[in-house]
Amino acid sequence: MASLNTLRTKGGVIVTIVIFVALLAFLIGDVFTSGSSLMNSRKMRVGEINGKNIGYVDFLNEADYMGSIYKMMWGRDAFSAQEQEMVYNLAWEQLIMDNSLKPGFDRMGMTVSEAEQLDMLDGVYLSPVVTSTFVNPSTGLFDPQFMKSFMSSVTGSDGSYAIWAFLRNQMQQERVMSKYLALVEGGFYANALEVAHGVRVSNHTYAADVIGKDYYTVPDSLVNVTQTDIKKYYDDHKEAFKQGTSRDIEYVVFDVMPSDEDYAEAKRMVDDIAAEFAGSDAPMQYATLNSQTKPDANYYGEDELSAELAALAFGNGGETMSGPTLNGDEYTVSRVADVRMMPDTLGAKHILLQKGQEKLADSLVAAIRSGADFAALALDNSFDRSVFQNSGDLGRFTPAQVPAEFTDAALAANVGDVYVVESPAGLQVVQLTYKSRPVRKAQIATVTYKVDPSAATIQTAYQKASGFVTAAGGTMEGFNQAVNDAALSKRTVRIRNTDRTISGLENSKEIVRWAFNGKAGDISQIMDIDGDYYVAALVDVKEEGYAPLAQVSAQITKTLLNREKARIIEKEMAGGTLEEAARAADVEVESVSGVKWSAFYIPEVGVEPQLIGAVSAVPAGELSLPVEGVSGVYRFVVTDVQTSGEATDESERVRLNTNALNYVGERTMQALTEESDVTDMRVRFF
Repeated sequence: MASLNTLRTKGGVIVTIVIFVALLAFLIGDVFTSGSSLMNSRKMRVGEINGKNIGYVDFLNEADYMGSIYKMMWGRDAFSAQEQEMVYNLAWEQLIMDNSLKPGFDRMGMTVSEAEQLDMLDGVYLSPVVTSTFVNPSTGLFDPQFMKSFMSSVTGSDGSYAIWAFLRNQMQQERVMSKYLALVEGGFYANALEVAHGVRVSNHTYAADVIGKDYYTVPDSLVNVTQTDIKKYYDDHKEAFKQGTSRDIEYVVFDVMPSDEDYAEAKRMVDDIAAEFAGSDAPMQYATLNSQTKPDANYYGEDELSAELAALAFGNGGETMSGPTLNGDEYTVSRVADVRMMPDTLGAKHILLQKGQEKLADSLVAAIRSGADFAALALDNSFDRSVFQNSGDLGRFTPAQVPAEFTDAALAANVGDVYVVESPAGLQVVQLTYKSRPVRKAQIATVTYKVDPSAATIQTAYQKASGFVTAAGGTMEGFNQAVNDAALSKRTVRIRNTDRTISGLENSKEIVRWAFNGKAGDISQIMDIDGDYYVAALVDVKEEGYAPLAQVSAQITKTLLNREKARIIEKEMAGGTLEEAARAADVEVESVSGVKWSAFYIPEVGVEPQLIGAVSAVPAGELSLPVEGVSGVYRFVVTDVQTSGEATDESERVRLNTNALNYVGERTMQALTEESDVTDMRVRFF
């Protein structure tokens, strides 16, 4: 019994310990799990708007919704890269509206009434959303019929209602924003002092004698700037050191170019193609099947072709083929496929029907041949919306401007003939209205063959890039040493968080995304961009806010050194006249002319806005005090003032108000974005 009781007692202790350990493990695990979730949520944060974190899923949901609407509106299954980028930007702007701007507008009581919404659709002040959406593709103008046709088709059972709900929301947002901008615009005005100053400086052009001495002429050893001075300047001018989010990178490129062996192999291939091409009975068909780029099947006159092809098509030398010719890295071989007499210009009317409406097409042909009014039939039956502007009359056009099926049918017809033709546009009832005098034209079949790097050449380039990465050893020091050892050209670029590619490098999104997911000093792996190999180094990481003192210390030091040097130069420029000051400073007097207050550059001096401002303010004939400029210190005497009456109080007031209003939209949005405390880190993902 004792042993059993002991076992029970000890067993209870053991069970208690096991439960405690399990509970502790659960709590610790929960802490780590929640911590991991928190870290993951931060990693998956796309940005922040008005204090709210925008997660990856939140943004993707908005982008997917926006994308689905535009796919329905455009009749697309997929977007191009540029269109997808546009959708991402629209989604981000909508999130800013929903999370920051709209709540603010609501608090201000800015709404859009039912009457306003009706007016935006069919009133005096149509919404830009409406006028830019329902556009006739033939005219490029807003077409009320398009809008009415769409509105009559809106139901809750298909995508039309979703599109309408989206458009209505966009209309309301645009109108509220317009009201807000109108309020801001109402606060802009040019006061009397601004107008008077503007008239004076606009009507005056100055000439002056100037002396100047550059800061670099004073050795740095003669001035002293302390860390305390630097810190004080930083604190006093902190707003000047605001910065956006950006990354500074350096990168090298290992170009994958065809080797001599690749060119030799391509030449062998092209020679074989040329031999087959020369013996083909159907040159255009052969070119269509074998050319790497689609051959041009249009017909051209002698003056529309290059000299070489014109001689081939219209000359009497007996030559039938041109090439193979190597241009850059592409071979071309050309043959005359056909020569025929044909018009330069055609004219026609048409009624566009849907495919499958052959019976309707035949009845329309019969009616027109019997004298029925073509325009009336076109207005009643055509699916081409431009019919409301042109009654089905296509005017005059070249054969190359319309589908081949349309051209072939027109060439076989006589002026006045009415017939049916099926083309990619649909089923068309056509009446030929014009045919210019036939001229001799040629169709040239061209085969192109691009010289591409072989697998061996690609592998060689990759091995060079791989060897570079190994030599770099994952450090900036190693990267720079590897660049020097391989005698490579290193490129430097700053990427902002709003950039999606590097300027001049179209498909470089992978590099940009890598830069914004790394830390300073990181060296990338090999990245394949458009067939070439890139290796990048992340030199510096700048986050939005105030640049740290260490980052701008050198810039501040230069400013303070120049300030101290200015004191020395000012003393050297002492004198009661400009000539005395010039002799004292050991500089020459320069004469400048054509100086206007609105400029920022003096040809004889350089970019010196402080000097220009001083010249327009000091009375003529009076020796100025020293002026601290961008590059040095200056003194001057205004020698002439030319006055014109071009600017008046009224014209200057209009100019100032117009300039202010031109920037109100951009500046207002910038201010609203700043107040919304927007942090955009989409670049890490998209």
